[in-house]
Amino acid sequence: MKKNLALLLIATGILGGCEQFNQETSEQSSQSAETSSSSVTLTPEEEQKLAEEAEHQAMLDALPDVSTDDWNLELVNNWTTIDESIERPLSALPNGLLVDQRIIEDYTAMTEAGKEAGHEIIAVSTYRSVELQTTNYNNSIQKYVDEGYSKEEAVKLTEDYIAIPGGSEHHTGLAIDVMDTEWLNSGKGLIAEFDTQESQQWLVEHAADYGFVLRFPKGKEEETGIEYESWHFRYVGKENAAYMKNYDLSLEEYIVLLDEAGK
Repeated sequence: MKKNLALLLIATGILGGCEQFNQETSEQSSQSAETSSSSVTLTPEEEQKLAEEAEHQAMLDALPDVSTDDWNLELVNNWTTIDESIERPLSALPNGLLVDQRIIEDYTAMTEAGKEAGHEIIAVSTYRSVELQTTNYNNSIQKYVDEGYSKEEAVKLTEDYIAIPGGSEHHTGLAIDVMDTEWLNSGKGLIAEFDTQESQQWLVEHAADYGFVLRFPKGKEEETGIEYESWHFRYVGKENAAYMKNYDLSLEEYIVLLDEAGK
């Protein structure tokens, strides 16, 4: 009897100890979880950084299956001059202006859609040789000098809107300066205020459907090196145009993104 009682007391003590141990372990685990939770609390700045990184990765994941070597993504600007060794398949539009023949079908479809929407869109400047660009560039500088600007100021004012010879997108045959007949007949020319025209607004909204983008938009002057040009549209292909429009990217920014993705 005494032996059985002793065994009972020992078992009770063991069970009690186990219960206390389990309770302490549970409390320690809870405290550890609370400590762990508090240790990973992020500051607003850290949360913003993580959100930006996630957004950037989403942009990379959404990139179309294209390459920076594709003909329609050729980058030409004041830092990357034209490769004159490349043979360009030029053909004439109905008004005689030359463009890369590979963009004519989409350009024609775009202007026809514009016409259906009530806009008579016409090309006024397209392919331009390096020689012609040199003439335009030098003439612009001289004009400003004649107006009393210094040579340095004249060069700066010129390069705000005119690319250096060899650095103009017009050398590619993929860029088209456009107006509508109403604007052209008014004699106002290629000025930023062209964006007051419904035809220009229609183009900004629908050009991507035909593979074109507004090449020098507002707010992207630092990236492109050129001031806002409401009339200058560039062919990049439908997939690229849709992506660039969706993420509000200049061609320079898009190329950087493709490079980062190894495309």
